[in-house]
Amino acid sequence: MNNFFTVYAILIGLIAGSFFGMLIPRLHHNEKGIVFGRSHCPKCKHALGAWNLIPILSFIMQKGRCAFCHKKISALYPLIELSTALCFGALYMKFQQWDIWLLWAVLFGFLILIFFYDLRYQEIHDAFMLPAILFALIAAFYLKNFENAFIGGLLGSVFFGLQWWISKGKWVGSGDIRIGAFMGLMLGWQNTLAALFLSYILGTIISLYLLATRKATGKSMIPLGPFLAMGTSA
Repeated sequence: MNNFFTVYAILIGLIAGSFFGMLIPRLHHNEKGIVFGRSHCPKCKHALGAWNLIPILSFIMQKGRCAFCHKKISALYPLIELSTALCFGALYMKFQQWDIWLLWAVLFGFLILIFFYDLRYQEIHDAFMLPAILFALIAAFYLKNFENAFIGGLLGSVFFGLQWWISKGKWVGSGDIRIGAFMGLMLGWQNTLAALFLSYILGTIISLYLLATRKATGKSMIPLGPFLAMGTSA
């Protein structure tokens, strides 16, 4: 029975990931009809049918191209869908309670949005960051962990707020302050310290790799959000 529910959680993750893939560019470009508008090709703007929107499978069957204009579709779309599906499935295998799973699935959904939005656009959008902080507060109440979560949220926001203030926004962006608050509320202060440490280790390793392979220079902007999301999810 648990295997059945795990598959069910994965299917929910595929659907949620498909929604995230649509939401991210629409938020960035401030498109109308973000929730109820018809999905369309980002290149030719042709409206997509149900056959074109099957998570992962449509991308494979269409060989990574639009069915109408035949231009390449970003591989980020199936990657978001697959990441969300695996994440939701793993969360159910861990908790095996639908109420607890739902809380953590929503929290990790916000992490996925942070990861891919910042990776693609090097910014954090308040349209999902502020609801993420609010939901993390609600989750802390439900899980009876509010005091620890509040201290963690304060720690995370102050940690990045001081860097932003000292560097006048050169070291971190203001969006990182909100990510710090979300991390702390989600993890509590002890786990936030570990997540921050791991995030900076990952960021340093990948940054050194990009510099060594000349895929980035000392002046390149490398988004911090993806590393914070990875550190938090770990």
